[in-house]
Amino acid sequence: MAKKNTDDVTFSYGGKNITISKSKTEAAVQYTKAHESEPARRNTFAPPAVEGFELVSDKDDIGGTLDSLRAQPDVAVGTHVWNVEGQGDVPLIPTGNLYIEFVPDADEQQTLALLESLGLSIKEIVGPGAYRVSVTPASPNPVKCAVTLQANKLVAVAEPEFAATPATWAFTAPTGRFVASQWHLENTGQPIPAVDVPNAMYASSYFRRGADAKVQEAWRYLGSLGSTSLKIAVIDTGFATEHPQLRGDGTKIRNPFNAAARSTDVSPFVRMGNGSFGVISHGTSCAAVAAGAWDAQGILGAAPNARLILIKLDVLTDEAIKTAFEHAMLNGADVISCSLGYPSPVPLSTYVSNYIARVAREGRGGRGIPMFFAAGNANPASNYQPRQVSDFAAHPDGICVTASNSLDVRSSYSFYGPTAFLCAPTNGDGGVGITTATCDLGKDGRSVVLGYTSGFGGTSSSAPLAAGICALMLTANPNLSVGEIKNILRQSADKIGPSGTYNSSGHSIYYGYGRINALRAVQLAAAARGTVTGGGTSTPPTSTPTTPVSTPTAPAAAAARGKVVSQFLNVRSGPSTTYAIVRRLNQGDVVNLLEKSAGFWRIGTKEYVSADYISVLPSVPTAPVASRKGKVNNAFLNVRSGPSTAYPQVARLNKGDVVSIFETSREGWHRIGANQWVLGSYIQIV
Repeated sequence: MAKKNTDDVTFSYGGKNITISKSKTEAAVQYTKAHESEPARRNTFAPPAVEGFELVSDKDDIGGTLDSLRAQPDVAVGTHVWNVEGQGDVPLIPTGNLYIEFVPDADEQQTLALLESLGLSIKEIVGPGAYRVSVTPASPNPVKCAVTLQANKLVAVAEPEFAATPATWAFTAPTGRFVASQWHLENTGQPIPAVDVPNAMYASSYFRRGADAKVQEAWRYLGSLGSTSLKIAVIDTGFATEHPQLRGDGTKIRNPFNAAARSTDVSPFVRMGNGSFGVISHGTSCAAVAAGAWDAQGILGAAPNARLILIKLDVLTDEAIKTAFEHAMLNGADVISCSLGYPSPVPLSTYVSNYIARVAREGRGGRGIPMFFAAGNANPASNYQPRQVSDFAAHPDGICVTASNSLDVRSSYSFYGPTAFLCAPTNGDGGVGITTATCDLGKDGRSVVLGYTSGFGGTSSSAPLAAGICALMLTANPNLSVGEIKNILRQSADKIGPSGTYNSSGHSIYYGYGRINALRAVQLAAAARGTVTGGGTSTPPTSTPTTPVSTPTAPAAAAARGKVVSQFLNVRSGPSTTYAIVRRLNQGDVVNLLEKSAGFWRIGTKEYVSADYISVLPSVPTAPVASRKGKVNNAFLNVRSGPSTAYPQVARLNKGDVVSIFETSREGWHRIGANQWVLGSYIQIV
């Protein structure tokens, strides 16, 4: 920490160093309850009060004005206003409160003496060695208190609380030259430019107004492009990870994995039969259709804010397929998109089929992972007979997606059959292809050339489009189960095609339950939550669904467990980084995942962690049988609620006590019961 001058202070806040400056023109006052505000007389301007403070403006002598106000009997608090460096239009008002964490095992008497020396009063005991405190008339100002505390070796965290008026981020519809070229997101029936052919236009005769997935309408309803806390796993032959559509802001790609090689190499390179290398753009295009980042040209996916788990599967063996789906589940995938299949119409093996069923059942903390599979594109087959859906798309727990086109008719190449669940807009039969990312082999034969195309299509494009729309549904309601997601998709789909296409149950072997409708799906998802999400302008449908969508209930405690995958992970008192840190986890720590909310897992009472840094583990029996016994070999041994000294003490053992050992963490902690852990170095195995 260092001061640049008396008005600038740099200190640690939220795990990062920030520099704040005293405003030269604004201060804030908080009046006594008996005071009646008279802003005009006091030269104050009157925005909405911020935590009971009124902002005071004086361009000539704000310090003198503040001293004068402090001297008035009806002023309870007068304080300088601070601005974050480079953000002078965002006033931060110190409330007088601070959050403090002392280092583990700090002497309690010394910590209390330190608080007393600064005149700080304890407001709340947040946890062991963690407090919310407030300044008193004997204290320095809150910022100075924080700086002083951060310099003390007993203190791990010391942060002043600031009050600020929240910003309301109005939704801005995507713009760019080729926004209209993505007719599958919104089809206006008008001509559109081709992204990869200079000055080329597709005439209006290729389009039918409304023959789209209603994605832009869903964005407007949500008031966003989806949630950054959601992850779509795309299983395909390889990906150009440097493409702007996949790279995004640099944090979009999470946990890339090569399922066959068990490595992190997910490149689009493939070895040809003659030994040379080629590049397959298929995976890059699919991932971009699902969640491509909004780029300068206005090209983007259905859920542009979602993260991507890119899984390369370029060899179809039982082990590689199982490993691909396992990686998606263990790394917190919320949705899976897979546009692969066997070259011949063969069913999945029982081993693979059983594991996919497990993912559908156990993923997302027991809510299940919705899996969208491309129906396939080889109809008619070589004998010109219709060929039905096979392998992945035929799995009863998957969601099989067939193809419709920009004229709202069935794409004749699409496989079909009784397992068809939905159709989604793509190319075919006089329609126009999908505008999205692509890549190719460079002229040097070693590099990857990044680009865009208006010619992508097939059911390979339909499936990731539906997967991206599912991520929008989970933005509106992250608690939906797989069954509820399917129910909503079934209810919300548009019936397209000629009369007589659908049976008495509303199903067609060609279109499934109809063309996917993102707007209605998001509306029903929000309605199932009991609230309308976002600042959208649309309203949910007023008709009652034929099959009611039940409001999901939180899973039972310890329904799933997860492992920390980052170096450390802050545990907060609520599901947002705005909540206070109550303790810290380390890499490899295992915790119970009780429920998921706004991209955070609840792991205990008022304890939440970011889901981005938790790998969901396969379910384990609720009452495991201990395979080992251990005896305490120290005078006493603290029992903690988790595998670290950062967890609170819940019990104490004495020398000679014998315990059952159910599991051991990578750091050597033994679990001896439900939420009971002891350090293994003080246990002798017997």
